[in-house]
Amino acid sequence: MTAKLHNRLQILPKLFMKEKYYCFHKIHYRTYYKVLFFGSDLISLKSLQKVNQFKKSENLIKQLDLVTANSSKNKTIIEKYAQIENIKLLQWPNLNIRSNEYDIGIIVAFGHLIKDDVLNKFPLGMVNVHPSLLPRWRGAAPIIHTLLHGDEIGGVSLMKIKPNIFDVGEIISQQEVPISKDIKLPELTEQLSDIGANMLVECLRTLPECLTKAKPQNKEGVTYAKKIHKEISEVRWSDMSSREVYNLYRAIYGLYPLTTKFRDKQMKLFHAFLIDEDPEYTNKSVGSLEYCENTKAIRILCKDKRFIYFKTLRILGKREISALDFYNGYIKNVALDVRKSVIC
Repeated sequence: MTAKLHNRLQILPKLFMKEKYYCFHKIHYRTYYKVLFFGSDLISLKSLQKVNQFKKSENLIKQLDLVTANSSKNKTIIEKYAQIENIKLLQWPNLNIRSNEYDIGIIVAFGHLIKDDVLNKFPLGMVNVHPSLLPRWRGAAPIIHTLLHGDEIGGVSLMKIKPNIFDVGEIISQQEVPISKDIKLPELTEQLSDIGANMLVECLRTLPECLTKAKPQNKEGVTYAKKIHKEISEVRWSDMSSREVYNLYRAIYGLYPLTTKFRDKQMKLFHAFLIDEDPEYTNKSVGSLEYCENTKAIRILCKDKRFIYFKTLRILGKREISALDFYNGYIKNVALDVRKSVIC
């Protein structure tokens, strides 16, 4: 009798482990997945479109719903797309979802912190598309800071979400992207959005294996891309080189124009460019403004004694005009000695 009881006690742990393995296998290795997508803007729309196309073309996604954080009465572009595609809409933060109702959560340009109570409802966790090579440029504005700091290599990271903190999760995959020295914010955003969307689809295609291969982020090389404000557009000529001013122009292009002061009036600067073969103008003062006949542009001298050029400008309260019109209206009839002292 004692021997039989002993044998049964030995079998029980094996049965428990077998049952546990069966449950894990059932959740993680099913033939289809239910996906809840979190996104709010044009960047996230690209990924949602790709995932929705993937859902239609392959039998791996059974359900795809969308969470947005739009509090206004007007529908956003991603909400309009979801409505057309019959994608169910859930409103953040009042999700009211049950545990295991969805297998995996996807976050693209959502901007809200995910806490334990939400994360724990997804058996496979949550995946985030981040447009930088983490741990470089964690934070709210990675693409802007990539350009602002003149990075020559950027990219996209696909990572697992950790609760209560942004951008520190394990890396599922990364893709490097060379950054052209003249590419601006809208172009780079579109490029990285396309890459991120494709990476996301590949992740879904290879579930759950891709998640098990995720690796912790490197502890070295961490930088932060804090949210930017309008004040960043004010150029500090005595502190910034011509390349730094140009990088600022590229980084905030489409958000804010570069601004400066001209004769105590605010002036906005448009269509910036550099000339690589420009020499150093050591005989001129930083902030000097003049018209360049060869380029048909207004140029302003920066800290490194090199010029940055602008094709059009606008004085506050006036319309945007060409560099030639600006020269004729504000510089041409001013005495030469006064022209040379014009400082922005």
